[in-house]
Amino acid sequence: MDGIWNSTQDLNVWGFAIRTLIVGAMLYVASRFLPHRSGGQYAGFDFTFFWMMGGLIASPLFDSKISFTNTIMTAATIYLMHYLISFIAVKSRTFARVVFGKEEILISKGQIQRKNMMKSLFPIELLLAGLREVDAPNIDEVDTAMLETSGRVSVLKKTDHIPVTPADLNIPVTGGGLPKVLINDGKIIDQNLEEIGHDRNWLIGELNQQGAMDAEDIYLATIDETGKVYCSLRKKKGR
Repeated sequence: MDGIWNSTQDLNVWGFAIRTLIVGAMLYVASRFLPHRSGGQYAGFDFTFFWMMGGLIASPLFDSKISFTNTIMTAATIYLMHYLISFIAVKSRTFARVVFGKEEILISKGQIQRKNMMKSLFPIELLLAGLREVDAPNIDEVDTAMLETSGRVSVLKKTDHIPVTPADLNIPVTGGGLPKVLINDGKIIDQNLEEIGHDRNWLIGELNQQGAMDAEDIYLATIDETGKVYCSLRKKKGR
């Protein structure tokens, strides 16, 4: 066991595995209690996985005494540790809250919660930036804002500042959906044409209406669910 803690040239495979678990636990503790803004969308154990795997894969390149057998064993241990934590977090809500932490309320009923701001080490500048991202630059418009475990700010506006939707006005709207690509870099996508019930002749007619004589003149052409065709022309050489 002394070789696990002290420097040695003869540490066996299981010794490397134990060292891996110890280092992983240390890194997790360090990353778990970082401010949410430092962790971004990753949980503490995700950072542990990335940091350890990054250093591990490169280590045999810098130290010839490190064998690939030990490297592979350690990498497998790290991967299994990460997979096991992820699996248990899915199965157990209690364990997930321990691993991922919990959200913090930053604004409640339009009032900034200074205690939670300090607890999360979340400066007012980042809060204001999060509000601007959801088009709520004025705190007076906000009913509730929460710092999620992902590091992002979720915002619920006050009812009198929520935009009116077509459903509120009983206005029927067509479905959204993704547009289909009909031409990509001058090449016609026949499969997509067939799916919308049209052929190349129809497509060429649409292109002619938009000032293009041939598919080769088009960089990108798409059609949305309303049947509107969008065309982006290629730039001619010399222009």
